Amino acid sequence: MDLWGLLFSARLWFFVLMLVASGIVLLTVVWFERKAAARVQMRVGPYHVSPWLGGYLQLLADAFKFIISEPIVPRGAHKLLFTWGPPLFVTLAFGASLLLPLTPELRLIKDPNLLPYGLVFSLVVLLLVSIAIVIIGWSVNNKFAYVGAAREALLVAAYELPLVLSVLAMFILYGTLDPLKIVEKQSILVGAMLNPFAFLVYLVATAMATARFPFEIADYEGDVATGPYSDYGGVFLVLSFAGGTYYATFSYSFLASLLFLGGWNLPGFAVGGWPQDILGHLVLAAWVMFKTLVLMFFFAFLRAAMPVLRLDHTLALGWRGLLILGVAAVLWSTALKLAGL
Repeated sequence: MDLWGLLFSARLWFFVLMLVASGIVLLTVVWFERKAAARVQMRVGPYHVSPWLGGYLQLLADAFKFIISEPIVPRGAHKLLFTWGPPLFVTLAFGASLLLPLTPELRLIKDPNLLPYGLVFSLVVLLLVSIAIVIIGWSVNNKFAYVGAAREALLVAAYELPLVLSVLAMFILYGTLDPLKIVEKQSILVGAMLNPFAFLVYLVATAMATARFPFEIADYEGDVATGPYSDYGGVFLVLSFAGGTYYATFSYSFLASLLFLGGWNLPGFAVGGWPQDILGHLVLAAWVMFKTLVLMFFFAFLRAAMPVLRLDHTLALGWRGLLILGVAAVLWSTALKLAGL
């Protein structure tokens, strides 16, 4: 491949766009989360760094402060797991999104026959993120970390099956695992309208999986002192508590934008081939990222509006309410499929 072909490679553009777009989305979401919580609690929120932008760059200043801090491994901690747990966490959390297409041309998996496997493996990788959190909590020689890891393991058992059922319901409805065909089938009605039960289950399960309020139980500062991340600081804290959880939310939201919100379907907008119509593909990519951002705004606002639930209430919600609703979503998709819709 010559230099010109490399510069306009769809895979290269996909990776760069995902890296840049996810960074901008995370920066915007954290800023919104802080500002929304401050407004609800009648505070100002971040404003010292970049006051002309309403404190938008505060997160970068905070991240820089932690990165230049000395990384400390507590005495008694499992050094290998303690140091490699956070990189594994953030790699799995962000890597899941790389298995999904951003537009019909901008995707890492070029073989159409492998695209269905990419979507399935993306979901599998997201479910493995919780195992990385448990590993992080177990590696720390701290009772709060142990309790947080145990809570995380219990939450996985509560949301994992309903989450899989919600995705299974959409696969039944679309009749395919190919993300390109899934988006194409939402040209008239998006998946959230076709099966609102599955969409609701997916939203609640995502909030549980990413420790969003009211399910910030495994790392709630009020009783377990950030749980699995209790003894983490410096770059380790940036990669785990600050980076991994938000990147996991990004990947879950990105997957939801394809399954439930129509992906890159933009009414009245036609796009040409790649790389002849680069601008058109960038517009579609921006449309997908906008839907992802809206979903992440929703999860971020929960911090300002919802209290933290008790663990037993959350487990009951997962095993009773969500599980029943997930089964109902599968039955609803089956009925629509049998009806020829």
